[in-house]
Amino acid sequence: MSTLQLHSPVTGEHFAEVKEAGPAAVDNALMAARNATQALRALGAWQRADLLQRTADALLTRRAVAVEEHLLEHGKTRAQAEAEFDVAVGGLRIHAESARRLDGRVTPTADLGKKAITQREPLGVVGAITPWNVPFMVPIEYGAPALAMGNAFVWKPAESVPLTSRHVQAAFDEAGWPDGAITMLEGGPTTGSMLAHQSDLNALCFTGSSEVGQEIAQIGGLRRLILELGGNGPTIVFADADIEAAADRIVAGTCFLSGQSCAATERILVEKDAQDELLDALVERTRREKVGDPRDSNSTLGPIHLDETSKKVERHIEQARSTGGRVLIGGTSLSDAPTNRYWEPAVLSGITPDMTVFTEETFGPVMPVTAFSDEREALDLAVLGGYGLASAVFTRDIERAFRVSDQLPASFVVVNHTSNYWEMQLPWGGGPGTKSGIGRLGGEHALIELSTTKSILIDLTPTRQEQT
Repeated sequence: MSTLQLHSPVTGEHFAEVKEAGPAAVDNALMAARNATQALRALGAWQRADLLQRTADALLTRRAVAVEEHLLEHGKTRAQAEAEFDVAVGGLRIHAESARRLDGRVTPTADLGKKAITQREPLGVVGAITPWNVPFMVPIEYGAPALAMGNAFVWKPAESVPLTSRHVQAAFDEAGWPDGAITMLEGGPTTGSMLAHQSDLNALCFTGSSEVGQEIAQIGGLRRLILELGGNGPTIVFADADIEAAADRIVAGTCFLSGQSCAATERILVEKDAQDELLDALVERTRREKVGDPRDSNSTLGPIHLDETSKKVERHIEQARSTGGRVLIGGTSLSDAPTNRYWEPAVLSGITPDMTVFTEETFGPVMPVTAFSDEREALDLAVLGGYGLASAVFTRDIERAFRVSDQLPASFVVVNHTSNYWEMQLPWGGGPGTKSGIGRLGGEHALIELSTTKSILIDLTPTRQEQT
């Protein structure tokens, strides 16, 4: 297999290499995982929860070095890297405590001489392919609940963030899990494809694009799937909203991670009576953002992580501009930066549903604004594109907030805050029938997804021998 050479989006300099895991490495990881399943089950839920807590402790000791390396290999700011790291540590602890509280139930039976008990049991071996945008957090979102339920876990992180991924794996190794319980496979799409095609997996988890997610779903097989895919969810701003507060949270939601989040604020739908006020507020709020070296404490945005994503940002902005949209601020990359991926956040007006920036996920710091006349039109615009991950609604009318939230296809709707607000104990995943995936992450919801139900029925009537 080949060796990948990696260059920092921050400096453009070479910083690491990744040797791709080949077929033998993938097969060995799956064999070791299968052999570890009995030892994991034998530990019991409380012991596995203790190991997750020890993993959190081990990861926490790596915070300073891991964050510093992450800045250079990813490009997010120090504050954002530290925040993600802390969420990952917290996620280990959340799933540990959720596992301690997960209980079974006694189900009434028609025959009073019988007692039926249901309980949760592990699936076996869980595989995962995780993304580059939040590489501390997503492996924990899948790995922690998988291990908490007694599954073995084999994962392939994004090839562009090896330093971060190695810190996560090292924390699990240092915690003392049974041999083979968790294995990381380094490599690119070829390694990921080999893992996805393993028939020995009882579940496969993937976070990434809708296109790749659909390819994974078509592989088939008798296994559980969790696919957390793309998002281009709308943020709807009604005229009665606090426009200044809405603008502040929209800009924050777009600029967080330089827009490289599946729940980032992208499509902005505003009631016509409030359009001018919102556009003015967005422009003024955007002026406070500063794109620059993520190691500089004054920078609020770092560079785009991948060159292909940077080109997509440019393509979306130029296509909107050439078909009638206006760039009110930003929308250019810094000419004097070490790489061409340092994009100034952009506010676009006059955006229509036929523009690429409206229908596709940009994954960059771009705020395309589209006007609507009434609530019905807002909902009609909201469903275009077919995504259903996260949305936001800004209004002072609580009845309208619930009514609109109920009708949006997104599985996660935030009222009067940014669309990418989330806590790891909350359910997270794509809405049914949308391009944003299937399955749920988050606390006990992930524990349920990565386990199965067993029923045990006991005959309580005396045996013939006991009756005599």
